[in-house]
Amino acid sequence: MQIDNFFQMNDWEINKFLKVIFSLQFSVLGLIVIDALGFNIPLLREFLSIIYLLCVPGILIIRILRLHKLGSVGTLLYTVGLSITTLMFLGLLLNTIGPLIGLLKPISLIPLTITISIFVIILSVMSYLRDKDYANPDFINIKDLISPATLALLLIPFLAIFGTYLMNQYEINTLLILLILLLCLIIILFAFNKISRKLFPFIIFIISVSLLFQTSLISNYITGFDIQNEYYLANLVITNSFWNSNLNFIVNSMLSITILAPILSIFSKIDLNWILKIVYPVLFALVPLGLYEVFKRQTNDKIAFLSSFVFISFFAFYFEMIALAREEIAEIFLILLIMVMISEKLGDMTRSFFFIIFGISLIVSHYGIAYIYMFSILLVYILLWGLNQRGLRNLVNHILRGKIKFHLNKNNSKYMIISSTFVVFLFVSTIAWNMYTSSSRAFAELVIVLDGIVNAISTQLLNPSSVQSLAIIQATYNSPLHNLSKYISLLTEIFLILGVIYILSFNRMKFKREYLAFILVNLIILIAAISVPLLASAFNSERLYQILLIFLAPLIIIGGLMFIDVIYKIIVKAFNFEFKDFKDKSIKILSLFFIIYLLFNSGLVYELANDNSQSIALNSTINTAVYNEMENTGANWLNNYGSDVSFNGENGKSSLSVVLSDDYRLPLLNKFGFNSSAFTNLTNYSNLSNINYNLNMYFQNKSYVYFFFGTNNVLTDYVYSANMNGVTVVGEEYARWMYLLNSENEIYDNGGSRIYINI
Repeated sequence: MQIDNFFQMNDWEINKFLKVIFSLQFSVLGLIVIDALGFNIPLLREFLSIIYLLCVPGILIIRILRLHKLGSVGTLLYTVGLSITTLMFLGLLLNTIGPLIGLLKPISLIPLTITISIFVIILSVMSYLRDKDYANPDFINIKDLISPATLALLLIPFLAIFGTYLMNQYEINTLLILLILLLCLIIILFAFNKISRKLFPFIIFIISVSLLFQTSLISNYITGFDIQNEYYLANLVITNSFWNSNLNFIVNSMLSITILAPILSIFSKIDLNWILKIVYPVLFALVPLGLYEVFKRQTNDKIAFLSSFVFISFFAFYFEMIALAREEIAEIFLILLIMVMISEKLGDMTRSFFFIIFGISLIVSHYGIAYIYMFSILLVYILLWGLNQRGLRNLVNHILRGKIKFHLNKNNSKYMIISSTFVVFLFVSTIAWNMYTSSSRAFAELVIVLDGIVNAISTQLLNPSSVQSLAIIQATYNSPLHNLSKYISLLTEIFLILGVIYILSFNRMKFKREYLAFILVNLIILIAAISVPLLASAFNSERLYQILLIFLAPLIIIGGLMFIDVIYKIIVKAFNFEFKDFKDKSIKILSLFFIIYLLFNSGLVYELANDNSQSIALNSTINTAVYNEMENTGANWLNNYGSDVSFNGENGKSSLSVVLSDDYRLPLLNKFGFNSSAFTNLTNYSNLSNINYNLNMYFQNKSYVYFFFGTNNVLTDYVYSANMNGVTVVGEEYARWMYLLNSENEIYDNGGSRIYINI
């Protein structure tokens, strides 16, 4: 038995297609009305609203463009990407026009519901007029949907959910350990050809969601650093029902936070906390899925699968990215730009439309990735233009003596996929958006970073104190396991170098010319990250490498296979014997290597060896930006009863007070918008007189100085600060503070957080 493929609704007969669209729309509107009348059906409005918002606008636009037979993965990615773009710019339009027509609270339920509903109706009419004659549906076999393999895979994310529940409530990590081992088992089954190739995309998505959930669902509150400020700004929009584009925060420029998150929360009635902890990670799990599609088109399905697994296995994917909601959304648009670039199904007009739409969406989603893409595409354009000039190409070949052949498509009509017009448009749009929103903070940040890099190059080149990536590479550890992990990571870089050499010399894969150019540019960025001062630290080394893996991951697999092949030939020559079907065995060997890579990156090896695991999923004792209910309650109490401690005079406060905390509790204060500072800003805090002196010097114009301590501080009497060597954290410092504070200055204590006022 077969059913129509719901991932490719754009291929359905138009009447059936529109029946589903309107059924979903009326269901969501009905649930909103029922909720308004006081009747609540648990989870139904939340689930259907998210599906409606993230799928309906996008699939209608695809239908209007008359795009068909894009494949399930391609259709899903385009659908979600176009839906997110629609929500961000509809919200921006409503926020801009609303006040002009007397609508003072445009980002609220009724205006959003009316606007989105009308827009969907308009798109539906347009899709009918444009594409009413097309009908060529794809089908899904029911047996495949309910097969034991599919059902078993569907249970894996629930293992992550139950595992985090056990960890949060009872500090039992058994299920999360089992989860990681189960994911390793899946890779073993892949290596030994025990998994159908049809399941590869589904498995990539399941592994991604599971690893993201095992960290994002730790604690009932958002965890990490940047995301606390993202929460504050998104919640400010929800509270005020309006986005103030002039707030002097760099993140305030990002519609992925200030418009998208509030719309999803208001419309679906899902608390903003869970939008960031569940919905955004699920959206981010589409990135490896898109990568699989990109890699498969240019290599083969096995290399594409392993390449995606490498991207997923790197710890920044599931540890750091859960605290960077804006970057989670931005990477979706980066993947879509790559898909558009290498697609052979899109016409020139459609390709140009997608470049513009997804390019603008990237710009308003994350300034950092937008800057990287902006400079990268300029270099790519220059590189391709230069190599297309016969004289320059001959000169390069002469210099390299033909050892490296940069393969160019002989058909010049296809050369300008990336046009000069798009490059100029991207530059102008990026700079303009970041200059004219949030008091130009994002643009000023770029200028500061570039100025710092230029000034430091002559004196700090290859200096570990200024080059964060180089310091990480050179670091040594007391633990043999941590040192082994470093060498495993370095081996993947050797694979990467070999992969670059292979594709530039032979390109026996199907890499598109533009993608090859991006590989070269990203390799240049990687080299710069380990040599140019202040570059890697401007983005954070791990985050920068995670972005670069979007282009470089398949090179690691190709280079790894090349490495194994070289070792095999050496063994054959030395011992004069051969293995049958060695090519197939090399995939198995490489799969086992990256299983080990995951085991180290996930922290499982350290946890089992009791060797300083830094995984928040497996180690509940780690001191980091993970907060419990008592800490959130304490910070909320200070927000309600503290005097003048909020940012920028929000909520009528004058910001004449400051809250002090240690480096790990400071992000929690950002979540509530406090005017806050870290203890590390006060030097020589070994005694009371030094503290008083520094308080008077740093905060002499403040009415009050509050001291906020979290659970770890209360239990240990110590506060944490980072021990920095230039731009690199080289250790931790702890100092006793609370014993210096008088008990009469204590104004709040709930057992897990404590607040003092002045000294």
